[in-house]
Amino acid sequence: MSTSRKTVVADHLREALARGEYKPGERLPGEEELAEQLDVSRATARLGMRILQDEGRVAIRAGRGAFVADHRPIVHLATPVTGGGDSERFEAGYQPHLREAGYDQVQEKIKVSLDTMRPKVAKRLRSEGEKGVAHGDLVVIRACDRFVDGGLWQSQITYFPYDIASNTPLMSPDRLEEGVTAVLRSLGHREEWNWDIVGARMPSQDEADSFGLGPGIPLLVQERVVYEGMRPLRFTETFMPANRHQLLYSGGEAPEELLLLASDVNIFER
Repeated sequence: MSTSRKTVVADHLREALARGEYKPGERLPGEEELAEQLDVSRATARLGMRILQDEGRVAIRAGRGAFVADHRPIVHLATPVTGGGDSERFEAGYQPHLREAGYDQVQEKIKVSLDTMRPKVAKRLRSEGEKGVAHGDLVVIRACDRFVDGGLWQSQITYFPYDIASNTPLMSPDRLEEGVTAVLRSLGHREEWNWDIVGARMPSQDEADSFGLGPGIPLLVQERVVYEGMRPLRFTETFMPANRHQLLYSGGEAPEELLLLASDVNIFER
């Protein structure tokens, strides 16, 4: 089967990026230059560039041209270490980490609400063999949005059974300086184990608009359910644009400096 001309253009640019001929943020050759170089029409050159745009490799800016996507992902600590957890304690860990990477304006907004459980949440918060937690039961929701340089960077939603969180600091819209784990411990609940699932999916249009995502950028979605024995204490969903985040998992007795040790790792490096 013959290769379409637009695919030839896309392959040419993809190989150039793999060789490091163009740095992140650098402008790529224009349609006219590519068309002449590869003996194709300008329309074909444009279609080839759009293939890379759909892959999230380039950003096409109207009237300015195509630029190599500048991916500077921040490490998201996916497994707790000593002194780290609950997204690395925003003020002590996550916020400074972002600023060290060159992002200046970092803000966190917390919203707390009380609602009935939708089926997915009820399923996550149901103890093994338990039939009491069901769709329609009350759940306390702590939603945390993190903004970087004015744009939504990460969104995290944690659901607590009402009988655990009602009339406790978990219902306060203030930041929990010691983290959720410490608050639960003070309430007599010990987080003993958890499971995580991480997947990637394309965002809905509303999500793409909220995060300011261009074509070709999926969302990383991390789900975590934390247990005391076999009783779920909380269910957390974290939504992260894949070009801005990378998840760090550790094994064994990882040191507190783990985030610092991995701070210069970038999966987009060639």
